[in-house]
Amino acid sequence: MKRSFYLHGLCAAAVALSAISLAPTALAAGPSTPDTPKSLTPAPLFNPNAVSVSSDDFHYQPSGISSSSDDAIAAADPSASLHFDTGTQPPPGRRSYGRSRYQDHLHNADGSTKIAFMAGAGMTVPTGDTAKYYTPSWTVAFGGGWNFNRMFGVLGEFHYDRMGVTGGAINYEYNNVLNYIEQYGYGPNDLAGFDANAHVLSLTVNPIVNFSDPRSKMGAYVTGGGGWYRKSTNFTLPTAQTGCNYYYCQTFYSTYNFDSYSANAFGWNVGFGLTYKLSEFSSERLFVDARYHWVPIKDEGFAQDPFFPFNRRHTGYIPVTFGLRF
Repeated sequence: MKRSFYLHGLCAAAVALSAISLAPTALAAGPSTPDTPKSLTPAPLFNPNAVSVSSDDFHYQPSGISSSSDDAIAAADPSASLHFDTGTQPPPGRRSYGRSRYQDHLHNADGSTKIAFMAGAGMTVPTGDTAKYYTPSWTVAFGGGWNFNRMFGVLGEFHYDRMGVTGGAINYEYNNVLNYIEQYGYGPNDLAGFDANAHVLSLTVNPIVNFSDPRSKMGAYVTGGGGWYRKSTNFTLPTAQTGCNYYYCQTFYSTYNFDSYSANAFGWNVGFGLTYKLSEFSSERLFVDARYHWVPIKDEGFAQDPFFPFNRRHTGYIPVTFGLRF
């Protein structure tokens, strides 16, 4: 009986040792049910033999390259190993954007501004018979209007065209005035500093046709129209004036118009110009243009202005203007 007790004890110890030796395998495999086949048991989290990774699967894009194409990257860094995996399409290239096309209360559908404006200054040159009595001087001009599109618009313009008077025309007026004042006891000393100037004021309406490529900064235009002109010739004399302050008095000279002639008429103009845009997307443009103005004044010189009949003659002149327009 004692021997039987020892045999039962040895059997129990052997069973316990076998259970302990099988415990790690059971824990690694995880719990299973009789209905779950061993082939569906989850794989370990880390298995270095499951995926074979090659260094060729890794490539980079050098800094400073915005395009993702292989050609652009290879051009910047030829040593780089660049390729796309089989079956993978390269990303699309960068899109290019042109000038936006929109329409609102200030812009037309083609992007041009609806409001037109110009301002400039330059030189006025008399032409033809007008150059016999008048000399070149300066001009200023400004105007505003409406652009119907990038090509066509209409502007209302104001021009002040200054001109000098030739020496022959000044002498003609001087002799006529001297003959007149001598009968009242005056003489040449009273006409010392005798001089003259002239100008033409004009208000015109001028259509304009622009010729320009939106992709270019250079452009050109033709324009012309008609309106009201007023021509004036003024003869001046210096006059002495005295100004005083608390400490002393000082004499200075200024000129005044002692004789003037004027004439009104409807006239017309035509010309062309060149433009240069300040930037690719701006509407502001520098311009230079030459415009021929013709004012057909009715020749009533001797009947209306016997002292200086040349003011009432047909008048032609060309102002060359530099400025800004849009």
